[in-house]
Amino acid sequence: MAFTSIFPAIGLTILFFGLAKLIVKHSAFYQQIVQKADQAQYKTLDGLRGFLALGVFFHHAVVNYQYFQIGTWQVSPSNFYTFAGQGAVAFFFMITGFLFWSKVISGSRFKLKDFYIKRALRVLPAYWFSLAVIVVIVLIISNFSLKVSLPRFLMQIGSWLVCGIYGFSNVSSNVFPDINYSSVGLINASVQWTLTYELQFYLILPFLTWFAKPSRFIGLFLTFLTLCLVSSYKPLPTLMSFLFGMAAAYLIKHLEPKKRFLGWHTSLGIMVLLVAIPIILPPPYIYDLGAISLIFCAFVLIAHGNNLFGLLTASASKYLGTVSYSVYLLHGIVLFSVLRLVNRIYPIAGMNPIYFWMLVGLCGLMVISLSGLTYRYVEYPFLRVKLAVNSVAKSGSSHTDRYPVKK
Repeated sequence: MAFTSIFPAIGLTILFFGLAKLIVKHSAFYQQIVQKADQAQYKTLDGLRGFLALGVFFHHAVVNYQYFQIGTWQVSPSNFYTFAGQGAVAFFFMITGFLFWSKVISGSRFKLKDFYIKRALRVLPAYWFSLAVIVVIVLIISNFSLKVSLPRFLMQIGSWLVCGIYGFSNVSSNVFPDINYSSVGLINASVQWTLTYELQFYLILPFLTWFAKPSRFIGLFLTFLTLCLVSSYKPLPTLMSFLFGMAAAYLIKHLEPKKRFLGWHTSLGIMVLLVAIPIILPPPYIYDLGAISLIFCAFVLIAHGNNLFGLLTASASKYLGTVSYSVYLLHGIVLFSVLRLVNRIYPIAGMNPIYFWMLVGLCGLMVISLSGLTYRYVEYPFLRVKLAVNSVAKSGSSHTDRYPVKK
């Protein structure tokens, strides 16, 4: 069996689904979380997040195996696993653009201070927790000895603390420094790069509210689309995923009352489309406009309410969606730690793919279990603080914190 066979991923997805269902069954906390998810306006997106996080996990598992084979960190030759990772990121960006822009075009006032406080409370705690684990791993690798000066070591960590803006990197260059001469990108599978794009979106969102009027947004969309076609600036197509998500907000607002495109035939069509994308478009393709346009079609239909034969609304999917951010941040760390430990005993490069996928299954079970703990004890406490912020906001806020949405 080739290490790029899709069958291990399918089998392990079923296994992970079973573990998630078991956790929900035996956890009163997650039973309540799942019940609340049932009341969400876009409940299919919660389940979608869970599958996207698993896609990124499988993508990086294959990249890790290839790294042990050739010594280079690069995407695998498998269209399926490339799409599982890169396509998932495009979906994640669309979800971000869609959810925030849906609020903007609903006509509510944009409260700047509250927005940034809530985003910080949502994104940073789990990210900083993962960074703390990374620093511990770096120190273990270096036998707890500094290979750089203490001020430089602290500056390197500081740059990561603020998502790469401070010191040696910035948002636009998407570069994060090594820590103590250890490549952090190998430890966490370089998942932090997407946070820089999320940060860019958060920074410009208050200014984008001026484009909430459909005619203005069309102008913005076409301008950006033209830039993507004529410019060689690589981040543009990736950022286009956010705009596609924002465009979906208008379509869903129009389609929502009609419910025309719901049913088994639409779910089947979505699944066929998702299978077809990595087949008909050769790599590198996912961040090209053609692939993003096809992903956009699938995204709109899922956001509209198609649950893919119940897969996206199952309790296990909702659990995986709830802990997806922790899965995203921690899976690379777990893969790195487990595979390097095993490699000391038995070389991964010479390992039978079947045994490798068994290791991946073990890593996945660990990631899903650990993510349940980090969500409960790292993410959720700050989400409760966010609820308090919402309560304060309802009691009143300063005029300077509000940006009216023009229509």
